[in-house]
Amino acid sequence: MPASSRLSSICITLLTECLDSLEASPTGLEDEEVVHALRVATKRLRAAWKIGAAAVGEEFETERADVLREMSALLAGNRDLAVLVNLSRELAGRHSEPGFEDVVEHLESKFSTTNDSDALETIRKMIRSEIEAWRKVTFATEADETRAHRHAIRGSLRKGKAATREAIRDTDAEVWHDWRKRVKRLRYQREFLAGIQGRNPGVRDLRISRLGSRLGDRNDLANLTEVVSELGNSPPLRKALASEERGIMSNCRRLGRRNLVRP
Repeated sequence: MPASSRLSSICITLLTECLDSLEASPTGLEDEEVVHALRVATKRLRAAWKIGAAAVGEEFETERADVLREMSALLAGNRDLAVLVNLSRELAGRHSEPGFEDVVEHLESKFSTTNDSDALETIRKMIRSEIEAWRKVTFATEADETRAHRHAIRGSLRKGKAATREAIRDTDAEVWHDWRKRVKRLRYQREFLAGIQGRNPGVRDLRISRLGSRLGDRNDLANLTEVVSELGNSPPLRKALASEERGIMSNCRRLGRRNLVRP
């Protein structure tokens, strides 16, 4: 085996842990923690394939990205609803505007109580196929692998900076959605590099992670705003959501300037 298949080892370990957690859970896809871990794993792996592409080619990487997107879609549903229920309850504790209880009731009515065995088996097969795919990712030397990491990170950093500059000037939902994706990819790739180097993430890594989390919070708020619109667009609730969103967007812009524009 080539000496430098460290990224493969990390990804295979991640996938094996996901499969073990899924098998150990008595409720399968109804287990919120397991589903959350699987969804995060799909995002991390898509970022990792941008590095692995140097070993297996862009066409293979694109095929795996499609599989991971399909798996992520299968894992949506109750997990997305649970996030919005928790957010609604959190906002109800911070704002006096009535109506969040109605939002929670509406969201909870959409929960599925059926553990889809077909979806569960499909996800198991996808995880196993992903493990086999990562076994094909090998580099001639450790130096080649490190260069692939750094090349991917430089590209992600360049795109992340461009997305940051655009989002600082714009409030368009698609612009911010793209910013979130770029930051997440950069974050995960830097974490993988730290992993193969056997070190803890540095201060800048943690700050980029913080920006990614705040962009995720903003995305959750946007999704909740859509639910409120579906329920009749209550002005008091929209006012509370708009107030929260302004604060988060301001924080995101500050973090973006500090960590991606100025460096």
